[in-house]
Amino acid sequence: MTSTETPKSFTDVLRERGPAKQAQSHTPPPSPSAATAPPPHFDFKSPSFFAGYNLPKDAILVGDCHMTRGDLTVIGGVPGCGKSRLLVSLAIAGKQGKGASWMGLPIHAPFKTAILQAENGEVRLKRELQDITDQGHDLDGHLFITPPPPHGFAFTDPAFCAELKKWLELEKPGVFAIDPWNRAVSDDKARDYREALEAILSCLPDGPEKPAVVIVHHLRKQGGGDVRKHGRDLLSELSGSYLIGSSCRVAFILEPATPDAEDNRVIFSCAKNNNGEMGAPTAWHRQNGLFGQCEGFDWKEWSQGTSKRRIIEAEDLSTVFDDGDKTLSKSEAVKALQALVKVGQSAAYEALKPDGRFSDHLSESGGFITFKP
Repeated sequence: MTSTETPKSFTDVLRERGPAKQAQSHTPPPSPSAATAPPPHFDFKSPSFFAGYNLPKDAILVGDCHMTRGDLTVIGGVPGCGKSRLLVSLAIAGKQGKGASWMGLPIHAPFKTAILQAENGEVRLKRELQDITDQGHDLDGHLFITPPPPHGFAFTDPAFCAELKKWLELEKPGVFAIDPWNRAVSDDKARDYREALEAILSCLPDGPEKPAVVIVHHLRKQGGGDVRKHGRDLLSELSGSYLIGSSCRVAFILEPATPDAEDNRVIFSCAKNNNGEMGAPTAWHRQNGLFGQCEGFDWKEWSQGTSKRRIIEAEDLSTVFDDGDKTLSKSEAVKALQALVKVGQSAAYEALKPDGRFSDHLSESGGFITFKP
C-alpha cells in the first residue's frame, strides 16, 4: 500500500473476500428464535458493579434521596393538615431549582410537578393558586393539576393508563403526585393496593426521565392514647394495608401541632428513607405557597405531649388580662398562660402573637400586650 492509498476498513475487506470466504472464518448468524429470545428474568452482578454505579444526572431531586426519579414517596397526614398544599409548595421549590429548599430539604435539580387529584374543585384551587400568584410565583409550565376526573382514578382501565402514560412522556414532569391514595384503590386489602401500585408504575415513562412518584395518603383514626409516636413508629399510622408503607422508599408524616383548628403549626417528619438519612422532624406554619418555618418551637413539650393536651382559648387570655383591665409584658403573659393552661412556652408565645389567631383581641406596644374582649 502506497502512502497515498486510503486504508481499507474491516467491512471493505469482508466485501472483497465474498460470502464463501466470510463463512469460512465466521460463525453463522443466530437463528431467528435465538435473536428474538426474551431477556433473562434476573442478572447477578458483582459488588464492584454496584460500587461503581453512577446515578443518571438529576436523578435525585430532593434531600438525601427523599425524592428520586422512579422511586415512590408517601406523604401521610390527617384530613385538613395541609398535604395538598404541600404538593403545591413542592412545585414552587421545583421551579426554583438547585439551591432552593422544600420543608428544610435541599432541591438538587429543577423539575416540573404534575398532580392527579380528586380532592379539590375549581373554587378551592382558584383561591389557593391566586394567592400564590399574588406572592409572585408564576407556575404556568411548571405545575399541572387536574380537576377531579369525572371517572375518578381509573387505573384499572387500560385506556386511562395509556392516556396518562402518553401525557407523562410528553410533558416530562420530575414529580408525579396522586392525591389522595384512597381514590386509587377500591379496598384496603393488600391485593387491591398491589394492583393499584403496579398499574401506577406501568404508566411511568421508561428511562432517566421517569418521574418520582408521590402518593398522598391518610393516617389511621387517632385513638385516645397518651403516647405520641416518633420516627419509624409513625409508619404504622398510615391507613389501610401495610403494603403502602413497605412499598415506598420514603414516607413523610405531616401532623398538626395541636388539635386546635386555628393553630396553623404542623410537624413534618420522615418516618422512612431506604436510600438515605431520615433527618430530624421540623415545625412549620401551614400556608399557601412555601410553608414558613416555625421558630422557637417547644420540642420538649411536643415530644412529651398527648392527644389530650389543653388548648389555649380566648377565655384564657381574658382571664390572664383581667378582661382587658391588665397590661402585661410578653414574658409576664407567657408565664401567666403557662400557669393557667399548663401548656409549653412555645404554645403560649404563639397564642400571644398580635398577628396570630387571637389578632382581634391582642395588641402590642413598647413590649407590652393589651387584651380587648
